[in-house]
Amino acid sequence: MEVTLRITSPSAAAGLVPRAICRPRESISSKGIWFRDNPLDYSFPLIMAQVSLVLLTSRALYYLLRPLGQTKFVCNLLGGIILGPSLLGHKKVIKEKLFRDKDAHLFEILSLLGVLYSMFIIAVKLDKNMLRRTAKNAWKIGLPGFLVPLVVSLGLVHPIGSTLPGLKGGMFLIYFSFSSLSFSFFPVIAQALNELNLMTSELGCLALSSALITEAIQWLTVVVQIIYAHKSPIQGILALVSLFALTVLIFFIVRPLILLIIKNTPQGKEVKEVYVVAILLGVLVSAGISDALGASPLAGPILLGLVIPDGPPLGATLMQKTEFLVSELFLPVLFFRVGFMTDVYSFQDWGSLGKLQMVILLIYGAKIVTVTVAAVCCKIRFKNSFLLSLIMNIKGIVDLVVFSRWRSSGMLDQQSYTQIVLSMLLVTLIATPVVRFLYQPQIRLEPSSKHSRTRNIQSPRYDSDFSILCCVHNEESVRNITSLLESSNPTDQSPILAYVVRAVELIGRAAPLLLPCKKKQQEEGGTKKLKRTNTPTHQLMRAFWNYSKNSKGPVSIHAFTMIAPYNSMHETVCRLAEDNNIPLILLPFHENNQYTVGANVMAGIRQFNVNVQTYSPCTVGILVERGLPARLTVSHFSYNVGVFFIGGPDDREALAYASRMSGNPDVGITVFRIILRNELKEGNTNEEEVEETLDESLVDEFKIRNMGNDCVIWKDIDVYDSVQIMDAIRNSQGDYDLVLVGRRHSEISLRDEEMAEFVQNAELGVVGDMLASVDFCGGMVNVLVLQENVELGNGAFRANSAKRSAKWTKVSG
Repeated sequence: MEVTLRITSPSAAAGLVPRAICRPRESISSKGIWFRDNPLDYSFPLIMAQVSLVLLTSRALYYLLRPLGQTKFVCNLLGGIILGPSLLGHKKVIKEKLFRDKDAHLFEILSLLGVLYSMFIIAVKLDKNMLRRTAKNAWKIGLPGFLVPLVVSLGLVHPIGSTLPGLKGGMFLIYFSFSSLSFSFFPVIAQALNELNLMTSELGCLALSSALITEAIQWLTVVVQIIYAHKSPIQGILALVSLFALTVLIFFIVRPLILLIIKNTPQGKEVKEVYVVAILLGVLVSAGISDALGASPLAGPILLGLVIPDGPPLGATLMQKTEFLVSELFLPVLFFRVGFMTDVYSFQDWGSLGKLQMVILLIYGAKIVTVTVAAVCCKIRFKNSFLLSLIMNIKGIVDLVVFSRWRSSGMLDQQSYTQIVLSMLLVTLIATPVVRFLYQPQIRLEPSSKHSRTRNIQSPRYDSDFSILCCVHNEESVRNITSLLESSNPTDQSPILAYVVRAVELIGRAAPLLLPCKKKQQEEGGTKKLKRTNTPTHQLMRAFWNYSKNSKGPVSIHAFTMIAPYNSMHETVCRLAEDNNIPLILLPFHENNQYTVGANVMAGIRQFNVNVQTYSPCTVGILVERGLPARLTVSHFSYNVGVFFIGGPDDREALAYASRMSGNPDVGITVFRIILRNELKEGNTNEEEVEETLDESLVDEFKIRNMGNDCVIWKDIDVYDSVQIMDAIRNSQGDYDLVLVGRRHSEISLRDEEMAEFVQNAELGVVGDMLASVDFCGGMVNVLVLQENVELGNGAFRANSAKRSAKWTKVSG
């Protein structure tokens, strides 16, 4: 047997006989089952088995509970509790073979790594300037939502807390432990809203802003916490001074190096891998330094994360390299460790358990009531106010880290810790599905009639301004959109107000943003010149500003940058259109830049377009860019437009837009009206007759408006079935810069489902998809597919639109 010799007495030179202890040298890996070794007797295979079991359990729970509205936090913590001593880990055979105490320290190290890197990621994603941009009601809701539960906790802890044996230490620490329940941590709320797909909703933005208020207050308590966390105040002060020195080092030495890395990174490129590795190594180094100084090991990674700018290039690269590994591997291990420290069999003193539970319930209840009342006072609907209070009570990883520190420092015993963790889990488990299934993002928070107006292209008068919201993802769409704006006939009587929104996917940030992008001007010799910047957004917006200055008519550009996840980006766009009474939203087709973006980005843009079509308060146009943009110069502009009018609300929007373009002498318009003869019209319902009357009314108005206009050509085409409709469109090819068509057509609505299996892009409709294909003009003409707001639809068309949309989406999926 191999032995190790350990000297436990003074050296032999002193004349004493050394005493040795013989023990087996343990191996961390087994020789294999063929040598009759049990792999679970060795540390390495045991840890691998534990990690695998934790990951499988958490993913299985997430698969089962996600349809019920549960978040990863709930599923991971539930998995830890199930595997812990409260359930499976309580069995003797499992505890001795799978969860041995002597190997617990290895799991603790893995979980600590998860905490370090998760806190670092949270700090990197935090927008440091968001506090200045908080919603107007955030202070009115966030501050009372923290102070009132805090007062309740302080009022209850003194008479009740002193009688609880599970709460140890000074009274301040007892106060702090209960006041932590009143905190709403910003990273926790952001993560939950992201999983609930509510980050860009009005309720989500208000919750994030309100949580940021309490987050700022929480950071102010860190100083006092460090002092009281040590046995001696002198030790606490020394730790605080050392932490301050570390802060100065990171902010004044490390931060300039970080900014230098960003400066030397070419635009549009990722940060070099050596820098990423150095920063990730710096997380461990800073954690070790802060721990050696007597502060929390989390302080170093948090400070390092705060000096790294969020978003691209560095913040986004760090997220892409590390976030998935941390969230899918280290965090489940962390939650398992928390669940393993949660033991329901520790409930022995039922009297103190009841008192503590009463305090916890009162604190949660006080927060729910306070936030609800404060939100109602801000003129938010009661239902949304209540849901906001539930969001503010959602708990997550930061809360677990706080209370786990209190347990490890002896401030909470096993029973109190278990009770608080289970209470947090229960509140979050109830709150998230209630919010997910009851909140409707398309309904505004404030019950104001001014937001209930629905608009379309037909609603603005020809002598009033015409607003268009243009979403762009990159510079490739700028020329076609500016050509389309110029063809829309801006005049002094009817100027164009273009709201240009550059849509950017949320990567490396915690919260979505909608920021106005203004011209940065500087005075030089009495003239204003545009300040040069190299950011992609300002390069893109500069093209629109230059077009506005060179346009023949008055065009005002209101530029915005929108940073949000693709799956909820539509909420911000729809809200902006509704607030400004915009009748038309222009969206680039997802395949426009298929050679410059990845497949994931294309899928995200496509989902964004479909969501806008579904929830938009106005008409939506998807611009398919197949041909070259028209020449747009100061001296010359020409644009040829083809319009296909079959009938229905969407085609009426296309004809109304063409009617507006017809006032521009540089735009030539050819309208093809597809007329369905009696064979297809037998047995029309009253709703279909109303649709036909509206079609005829708009057709007559268009003809009267353009009587004598040589730039407008009108052609009637008679057809008898759907096949002849498609053949007539194919035979109407010409030299067009743009083709206008509606997405849905009332007269052929019953045949759309039969043709849906041939449609590759359901968001374009049957006819729009064909016009964008090689079957029409060789696939070399731009196509604008318009869809009117569903609420403005009429009769049978409106009744069947949702069903057809679902059918098309399923076929194209």
